[in-house]
Amino acid sequence: MKYGFEISAAEVKARMNAGEQLFFVNLRHHQDWDLAVMQVRGALRIDDDKVEAHLEEIPRERTVVVYSTCPGDEPSARVARLLQEHGWKDAHSLIGGFEAYCQEGLPVEEIGEGSSVRKIMML
Repeated sequence: MKYGFEISAAEVKARMNAGEQLFFVNLRHHQDWDLAVMQVRGALRIDDDKVEAHLEEIPRERTVVVYSTCPGDEPSARVARLLQEHGWKDAHSLIGGFEAYCQEGLPVEEIGEGSSVRKIMML
């Protein structure tokens, strides 16, 4: 489903290559944090049910890209719409989420407990 404010991973890559400083919101279901191993480098991690409590942490003067690892883009589209309703002029949901971002070869970082789980799994 198209919402009118999506952004593709290819467009994200083009903007990053052009020097634009994008701000990423890593949206996760609150029960999925223990499974998280990687995220977009520098992304703000937010539980999907606590977005409004973190609005002050999201800059208004930068392009905001919301993504998730959930199947489908509905959660990130919902949050991008919420940001627009609260006055963000340049908020987008990432089509294909984190998987699409990774397929473009864009920078990621290890995070939280998931990185320990990953190391154990690799033993």
